[in-house]
Amino acid sequence: MPVRVKWDRMPVSVHSEDREELESLILHLKHQHNVRKRSLVMDDREEGGYLFFLYQICDPRWITNYLNNQNGSD
Repeated sequence: MPVRVKWDRMPVSVHSEDREELESLILHLKHQHNVRKRSLVMDDREEGGYLFFLYQICDPRWITNYLNNQNGSD
């Protein structure tokens, strides 16, 4: 499932149709990059699916690398 990140908004929002995928990304960011300031995964009432918000700096490469590794392991 694709993950969409809206870097142009504050706070940054991360979207997907798959709740478990977002939960997995959160754990990766927490354990590998110490990203702890974020919301819980919640229903995306505007676009459907799910989303969470990032409340601290997150390098876009961290998410890109995670997604590339996930796609390569399928």
